[in-house]
Amino acid sequence: MALLVFARAGGEQAAQQALSQLADSGSFVLRAVSLELGLSTAQAAVYMPRAAATARNEDAADPLAESAYIPLAEPNDNPVLDAADKAATITINNETSYEVDVAACLASDTAIHVSGDGPQVLIVHTHGSESYTPDAAFPYIPTENERTTDTRYNVVRVGDELKSVLEDNGIETVHIRDIFDSPAYSGSYDRSLAAIEQALDEYPSIQVVIDLHRDSILTDDGQAYKTSCTIDGVEMAQLMFVVGTDDGGLTHPDWRDNLNYVTGLQYELNRTYPGLMRPVNLRTQRFNQHARPGSMLVEVGSSGNTMPEALAAIRLFGQTLADDLNDA
Repeated sequence: MALLVFARAGGEQAAQQALSQLADSGSFVLRAVSLELGLSTAQAAVYMPRAAATARNEDAADPLAESAYIPLAEPNDNPVLDAADKAATITINNETSYEVDVAACLASDTAIHVSGDGPQVLIVHTHGSESYTPDAAFPYIPTENERTTDTRYNVVRVGDELKSVLEDNGIETVHIRDIFDSPAYSGSYDRSLAAIEQALDEYPSIQVVIDLHRDSILTDDGQAYKTSCTIDGVEMAQLMFVVGTDDGGLTHPDWRDNLNYVTGLQYELNRTYPGLMRPVNLRTQRFNQHARPGSMLVEVGSSGNTMPEALAAIRLFGQTLADDLNDA
């Protein structure tokens, strides 16, 4: 899966490179690489963004250096902002040819609420073998570069945690725990799409489809970085929404509905847990998100993060999603 610089989500295209200065680490050349090439390191460093501007400046000399927006803390009892004001707290890294108006996305108020009987959420992992930096709590040995088919130690374990949080909040969830990227990485999206379509046929009540991934950020010398934030004294991984479009030529007429939905969810996450979310990444690929409105791809940390950091982050995400779905 090819990645945006500073950890883009899935897709089978060539990696790109960009330069960024790290505040305490001198100059490093950071590059996006395909997740399957993630290299194991004894100790992961933390990627600290050089700027945390209220809005990403597309005209900046090196705009990618501003790719991690950290919103200011807002008490939850503050008045709800209107769409124009909310837009100042949302950054969308747009890699497509389409123009996107964040305020318009938020003003669309595209909400999804649970209703009726049956499962409401589907969790799947197109690249299920993606794993994390081993630590004392999860001391596994990767079978590949930061990958393992052992579901106790890869991103499938993160999906188990998300399902648990959702169901604890009354949201019935289906979790497809199959590994689609091993032994062959090529064609993993085709295989996961077949599983998604089968699940949607079996459970027409499903309203939200979540493809959980793990990102990868490497320096030129192969050192793994982790995305990191601290919330309520707990260090955890950062998360990122990746939104697919039809800009690459594949049919996906309702992609703006997905973008509107995750933009609203991103705002709630930014407001509730400042620093947890990286900017929304809008891409030319569709990432199977044409299967139904309400589809999203979520990057949970990077190969430099540990499993406990990923689990801590997905618990907060799951609670916010559950609150949103249960909001009548």
